[in-house]
Amino acid sequence: MKISAYIISVDSGFAPNPFGKHCTLACCKPSIRRSAEVGDIIIGTAATHYPKAGYLIYAMRVSDVLTYQQYWDDPRYNYRKSSLKTQITKRGDNIWHCDKGEKWVVVPEALHDLSHRKRDISGENVLVSTDFYYFGRDAIPVPRDFSDILATTQGHKNTTDVATIKKFWDWLSTSVSKSGRLSDPSEFTEKGCSAQNKHKEAD
Repeated sequence: MKISAYIISVDSGFAPNPFGKHCTLACCKPSIRRSAEVGDIIIGTAATHYPKAGYLIYAMRVSDVLTYQQYWDDPRYNYRKSSLKTQITKRGDNIWHCDKGEKWVVVPEALHDLSHRKRDISGENVLVSTDFYYFGRDAIPVPRDFSDILATTQGHKNTTDVATIKKFWDWLSTSVSKSGRLSDPSEFTEKGCSAQNKHKEAD
């Protein structure tokens, strides 16, 4: 079990996607997605250009690890396939699948396109959580006791100390009255969608 912490450069509601019964990380952060296991905790803090820089945008405990094709084929996640119907479905992250020739294709007009294919697909897996806290634009401060587990540069930081992991999750679950999506993303706008599409992270 480990905590993987990183800095969120674009909090648009796409990666992570906190809408519905699940929080998912299906695109971006390939190194985290390749190595994550059920029970791991993923946390993202706000980048310096956000008003609440360094604050906790979300934390999720991984409930399931799926391949892209499993994610695409599973009817439980059909509601996460991208479409232009609403602002939420526009941010759908269930966008990659193989065609009959086993070539990776992407849902048209999704927030990631073929220019993101190599980085997204290299992550191999989709991380799914039913046990999550998503604060978005209402990100909360992280106590100084946990400053050592937070990422301070690009990429991510792993923490494997079991006592620290338990202490962090206990703090979060007892200090917040309920779980799930507690606010909208910081950039729940068309500008946020554009920023997500243009963003090419370094991992």
